[in-house]
Amino acid sequence: MPPNTRPAGRAETPPTIPIDLPVGGRELLGVLGQCELVDFEVLSFSGEFAPTLDDRIAVAELATAQFKRFNRVADQLHAHGWPVGDSLEAFREPLDAFAQATQPTDWPTAQLRSLLVSGLRTDFADKLSAAWPEPMARLISPGPVAWRIADFANRTLSQSLADDPDLAGSLALYGRRLAAEALGQCQRIAAKEVELTELVASAVPRPDDAQTGDMAALGAVSVLLEQLMEGHSRRMARLGLAS
Repeated sequence: MPPNTRPAGRAETPPTIPIDLPVGGRELLGVLGQCELVDFEVLSFSGEFAPTLDDRIAVAELATAQFKRFNRVADQLHAHGWPVGDSLEAFREPLDAFAQATQPTDWPTAQLRSLLVSGLRTDFADKLSAAWPEPMARLISPGPVAWRIADFANRTLSQSLADDPDLAGSLALYGRRLAAEALGQCQRIAAKEVELTELVASAVPRPDDAQTGDMAALGAVSVLLEQLMEGHSRRMARLGLAS
């Protein structure tokens, strides 16, 4: 894309200033961008399950805010001169597979998915942001939209469970499947994207005598994933959906 052009359909805005990124930074932006895109698509799709028009409008507003998050990542890629599509391509298949495997089939599962994915994204940012410079930490943060999505999903899901307690069994099963799918696809990405794995691993606290190298980086990412799964389990337990 020529330096003075912008993606089709985007309003003219001041140029984005590229932030300093270490090795693996393009891959970090790529996986973030693909996450934002997939989350937007699934959130938009979930509107068809909304029980009221007000709920449908609320979902549309949240999806619009989600896409603004995608635009922020896309603008940063563009500022570095990295084609957006090419940068996201490596993560399209695993994250599309995750979306397909966890596609909601009704309003309660749509809200549970929103709540759990928002929680995982927020926990990921919280675990890493302290070790990275403020511009990078701000970029990986899901931002206020994550809290809005989680708040809406928590309220509507709690109401669904109050109206029909028998939903708890199927929702608990869905939550376990989502965790397994998320863990599997993250491990797949970590094994394939070496520079991204090393970048993420560099922000995970480790003992001073910890080994270095590819295997050590994979081990550090495994520790991070275990912590994310613990947070997932706590969210399920708060909803009364613990296994």
